[in-house]
Amino acid sequence: MKSKIYIHLILLLMTLVIFGSCKKDIGNYNYKELNKLEEVKGLSDGIVALFGKAILVKPEIKFSQDPNFNESNYTYEWSYVGPTGLGGQKIFVLSNTKNLDMVMTVVAGSYTAYYSVTDKASGVKYTTNFTLNVVNQINEGWIMMNEANGKARVDMLSLNSSGNFDLVTDLLATTGSALQLEGKPVMTYTYNTGLLIGPDRISYGLYFGTDKGTTKVDPDSFRWTKTMGLTYEMFGDVPSGFYADVIQQRSGWTSYMIGKGNAYYYDRSYNIYYAAPINYIQAEGKSFEVAPFIGGNHAIVSNAHAIFYDKTNRRFVKHSGQGATCTTIPDPPQNLKLFSFSTGMDLKYMRWVPYNGGELFSILKDPNSPKQYLARFNSANNVQSYYSEITGAEIANAEFYAISPEFGYIFYAVGGKVYEYDMVYKTSKLMLDFGSKKVSYLNFYEFKNKTKYTNDNKLMVGIYDPAVNNGIEGGLRIYTVPGINADLVLYKSFEGFGRIKSLTYRER
Repeated sequence: MKSKIYIHLILLLMTLVIFGSCKKDIGNYNYKELNKLEEVKGLSDGIVALFGKAILVKPEIKFSQDPNFNESNYTYEWSYVGPTGLGGQKIFVLSNTKNLDMVMTVVAGSYTAYYSVTDKASGVKYTTNFTLNVVNQINEGWIMMNEANGKARVDMLSLNSSGNFDLVTDLLATTGSALQLEGKPVMTYTYNTGLLIGPDRISYGLYFGTDKGTTKVDPDSFRWTKTMGLTYEMFGDVPSGFYADVIQQRSGWTSYMIGKGNAYYYDRSYNIYYAAPINYIQAEGKSFEVAPFIGGNHAIVSNAHAIFYDKTNRRFVKHSGQGATCTTIPDPPQNLKLFSFSTGMDLKYMRWVPYNGGELFSILKDPNSPKQYLARFNSANNVQSYYSEITGAEIANAEFYAISPEFGYIFYAVGGKVYEYDMVYKTSKLMLDFGSKKVSYLNFYEFKNKTKYTNDNKLMVGIYDPAVNNGIEGGLRIYTVPGINADLVLYKSFEGFGRIKSLTYRER
């Protein structure tokens, strides 16, 4: 019995000791008020930034325990929520400085953004949200691959909000792109590629090419990484020093490319990449060198095809569907034959135009004389419609050609003169004479979105002063082409860039 009493006493004493200890500890902690973020001025109305331009935002920050605000006591983060390129979204960090001082590289749009300030002493992070609106003044317009001071340079005529065009000289430098072009200018091209393979996940191709290589850039920000190079779209062995002479959409997400005398086919929907050249005739077991022209209706999905010219054997050949090779084109019956598809001539120019329901125009030169000939045929069914010598003035000296998509007139340039040739009457007319200036570019540009852009029948003429070489000696004239051989009507005129070698339009 006594032992039980002792045990109860011991337990009671232990309880009193523990209780006393706890009671004694109350009030021994020193509480200190947190250094709280009380106010951030300068963000409540959001931020408007111009893409490709410098932005400086200096928020005023007030903390409860730091009346003079010692900047070194805190860390900072500017961030925004943006698309990943894979259908999702994530937070991207813009800067880790107190002030946002940078060239804006975020694609145009409206974003939820955050400004975070962390107190180093307490480790507490305070975040203020705001709206970031990025406006891209370089959004749509004519992009030109030019020669400037003997080198390749990209200039742009950027469409502004009033419907006019602003000149952007050296687009890549202006937008802070990492791409630095080397070599002579060759080409530029744009089209909706569908999602491209590789880490960049670009679905709209904007390509720049020189004789040192071809690459695409981000079509909105003009950002560039090495993996955007064209060789990353090619499988297998890539020839040393490869670059594209021509890239051209066929239809949908399919395209052709010509480089180093070889033709390649790309069909993203079937996972067919630029790989083995298609300029090969299976029945003959031989390849051939292809001319740098691609003919075919780019809007056709069924019976999709393209016409190439075999320089080795001087003949037209065809690529159809998803074929790995080309085929020769059989001549029509004698009563329907105007020329042989094995012409024996050199190809000077080739272009498919919607004239007469859609035809391929080709300008051929007799290798043994200065004579040139026009051959026309339907590229889908091979039906021939015209063949005759071109008897226009100075045609033997023509440097550039263009075909009117509406009237079928042949335009050609000699030095600083531009002639129009009427194949029906076999007459030529001097349409433009730029005097001492020379023509560097001649073309009817074909827009992809024909619903929005309806001015395909505009003759684009690039000119330059050969006596000047300062990078701004080039100009562009755009003309409306009337019927019945009437004089050209000047539509727009621009000055102050390089010598145009190739141009494309960034559609929206």
